[in-house]
Amino acid sequence: MSENSSVAVIGGGVIGLNTAYQLQKNGFAVTIFDGNGLASESSASFGNAGHFATEQMFPLADPALLSQLPKMLLDPLGPFKIKANYFAKALPWFMRFLCAMGKEARVRNGLAIKALNQRSIKSWRTLVTELGCEELLQLKGSLLTYEGASSNSIHQDLTHYRAQDVEVNYVSGESLSQLAPGLASTVTGALHFTQVGHTPSPVHLCQNIADAFLRLGGNVQTSHVSQICGDNGIVISSENRSTRFDKVVICAGAHSKILAKQLGYNVPLETERGYHLMLPIKTDLTMPVASSDRKFIMTPMADGLRLAGTVEFGGLDNAPDFRRSDMLLTHAKAMLCQSKVVQLVDITLQQLKQEARWMGFRPSLPDSLPIIDKSPSNPNVLFNFGHQHLGLTWGAISGELIRDLVLNQPTKIDVSPYRISRF
Repeated sequence: MSENSSVAVIGGGVIGLNTAYQLQKNGFAVTIFDGNGLASESSASFGNAGHFATEQMFPLADPALLSQLPKMLLDPLGPFKIKANYFAKALPWFMRFLCAMGKEARVRNGLAIKALNQRSIKSWRTLVTELGCEELLQLKGSLLTYEGASSNSIHQDLTHYRAQDVEVNYVSGESLSQLAPGLASTVTGALHFTQVGHTPSPVHLCQNIADAFLRLGGNVQTSHVSQICGDNGIVISSENRSTRFDKVVICAGAHSKILAKQLGYNVPLETERGYHLMLPIKTDLTMPVASSDRKFIMTPMADGLRLAGTVEFGGLDNAPDFRRSDMLLTHAKAMLCQSKVVQLVDITLQQLKQEARWMGFRPSLPDSLPIIDKSPSNPNVLFNFGHQHLGLTWGAISGELIRDLVLNQPTKIDVSPYRISRF
């Protein structure tokens, strides 16, 4: 049956590419629709931190945020901003976010995050081995650093991670220097997550998946989808052209909300605008280094050091505010010992090309879980979006889960927590 089944995958980011590749590999005739092209610069798949963050077991809706929010919002170097003209529009999402802070909801959602995280690296290893690009998955661990926290506070965090079966150790002094040469003396300790990894090039990783998809006979339409009709077959309308498919999978990230609404689903999907700054320097870092105090991350990549991690609620239409990128340089200079990273001393914002700054859209749901599901009213319509900060991390496993749903096979994990009807 699959050889005669056509599937439209809407979205050419890391989620859409994994979905399309898995379906094409299993005999479906797959067409990816993305008006910006595959893994385009406007997608989070292009500009993410490159961190396979399987240690992030906890839902973002944390009651501890409530006391921190005023400081975050007032701090010009803070990690969190809400654009004034977007506050009213984002308010309903934040109300649901507050509801997700309840103890029962956090436990339930945490278990669902854990289920995806525990399969993620294995799925990525299988994929990069199939594609012959093992060098794009580097399992060298990651660090979460502390500058001002007390020993008790750090060990509390250590205990919380270990309670979720995360393999992590506390390091300081010479042990920390060996793991991350060049960190400033103000970094007094860190949690070392030993079983996570990163990619030195998120875009090259996506390109390898895209190349494999095309070699298998997959098709790409560089056009924006304006409408989906799912009554009698699936009709995709894009740029004055309509095409009929047997199935459709919506993987359009932050743009998925309007497409889901056309099919009768009003999902509370919000856009977290993420920024990065790419520094054309080499350091001795071999793994991602995140800062607990500064709420940002540094990842060594093939073409330099990527600084990322800020959050801005501003929707899809507001212009980027690249001051959100620029402030990351201040954090990096504070985190790295400049006598050991000589290039960092001389870098100024004026010297950096505009291409060093990036903004992209993270698709976030208030419970920190994605939607990975078949439509309850039409089994030929499927959803794979809302992966918040973990789109790269969950990319491979999400593609496998959709493949199994389409093939009506048992899924590797229980997908009921990710159903669209939960809203």
